[in-house]
Amino acid sequence: MLVLPRVISFVNRCKKSSMKYTRSLVLACSCLAACTPLVVSPPVASDDLLSGEALFGARIDVSDIRTDEIMALNDELRDYVAAKVKDDPQARSRLRKLVRGMIDDGLLALDYDVNRTHTAIETFETREGNCLSFSLLFAALAREANLDVTFQMVDIPPSFRADGEMILLNNHINVRVKGVRRDISFAGDYVVDFNTAEYNGNYDTRKVTDNYAFALYLSNLAVESLQAGNSEKAFRYLKKGIETDPEVAGLWVNLGVLYSHHDRHDMAVQAYRRALSIQPSNKSALVNLAGVLHQLGREEEAAWYTDKVTYYRDRHPYYHYHLARAAYQDGRLEEALAFLAKAIRLKKDEHQFYFLRGLVHYRMKEFDLAARDYEKARDTAETAQLVSGYTRKLQALESDLR
Repeated sequence: MLVLPRVISFVNRCKKSSMKYTRSLVLACSCLAACTPLVVSPPVASDDLLSGEALFGARIDVSDIRTDEIMALNDELRDYVAAKVKDDPQARSRLRKLVRGMIDDGLLALDYDVNRTHTAIETFETREGNCLSFSLLFAALAREANLDVTFQMVDIPPSFRADGEMILLNNHINVRVKGVRRDISFAGDYVVDFNTAEYNGNYDTRKVTDNYAFALYLSNLAVESLQAGNSEKAFRYLKKGIETDPEVAGLWVNLGVLYSHHDRHDMAVQAYRRALSIQPSNKSALVNLAGVLHQLGREEEAAWYTDKVTYYRDRHPYYHYHLARAAYQDGRLEEALAFLAKAIRLKKDEHQFYFLRGLVHYRMKEFDLAARDYEKARDTAETAQLVSGYTRKLQALESDLR
């Protein structure tokens, strides 16, 4: 994350590799979309936002930035896939052999670096990168193995400051392998995910296009360039990303951050509003827009967007879960239960909520209630590893109660 008094959108802050099926929450609030904010200044045309003249005094050309190289394979990678799958006619077997080969060769345990967004070839050669780098590499290899793969976004919860202010939704992406036949009568999907340690909740997912993934790749390069102090390079990547897929709200947010960084707050406002026109509940855009309007002295508008931040925050189950964890760690157990009751009311299928409630009841020596919560956590967990872990905790508790 770029250390600025604004928040930016970045893809894949993650550490480990494995295969996992994931789902996530949906923010089902429609108030922002139904309301009309105050508009004091006329909108800036997209062409003006993307020309670069406001920042650099000349139009910025990005025709030299290519996206066809992002997932391109060379002969070495094609030979690698051929050696792993050996013309196996069964999709499930090809998937298993490819994943097993990547595990054996260390490609599912890359040297993680959030500031290393690489192409498929670069990731293979350097054995380093972030989750987006891995997803691009795996998708390219899987397609070479004649597997039907798509990218999907995982709607992970946003981060919260200690005071509960929503600051950033870190995007997470993985790869779904579709239509893999498991027996004569059943074919299903598999998800290959670089990181299950951090993103192990029941989070919703949504399919995205290759262009969407390429736009995220370019957005990451823009953030890395901005971190390095190269604003023009960052702008070039953002412009190319928006040209690749203009419906990625995070790119417009990052464009707003870039304009704010250069004190072009009027342009930043328009970029944030473009992000909100795509995704009305985008937390980064709401927080950033409220902040820049405050800097411009447009307090009534700033207050309107601040209220929207509060509105979405208070209806976000993971916000109450965040408060519950803090209360539990501080020994405020009754408060923790109250926060968890709100979280569960908003999202009833999240195993993490029930497990934490079980820990609270256990500390309160309410062992029967703790056992009930561990059982509920087990029943709502979606991976065999989590189910096994909760089963062991439940068995240990039941053994203690005998």
